[in-house]
Amino acid sequence: MELLSAMTAKLKLYVWTNYSPDYTSGLAFAIAKDETEARKLIEETRGFTVYQWGDLKVYPLNKRIAHEVSGGG
Repeated sequence: MELLSAMTAKLKLYVWTNYSPDYTSGLAFAIAKDETEARKLIEETRGFTVYQWGDLKVYPLNKRIAHEVSGGG
């Protein structure tokens, strides 16, 4: 259990709002050790380079959080 706690303590949740906007703003997230790794993971998932990242919030993984983005016009 200590090993798992030590491992997750190094990871953080990276959340981008206003991500890659077109007609509406998108949302992207990654759990990673730093912002560079988080961006790399997202670009690997997307399959190509992200040009507009939007607004970033970083959350530690040692507390409860909630985040939501409303859609619509």
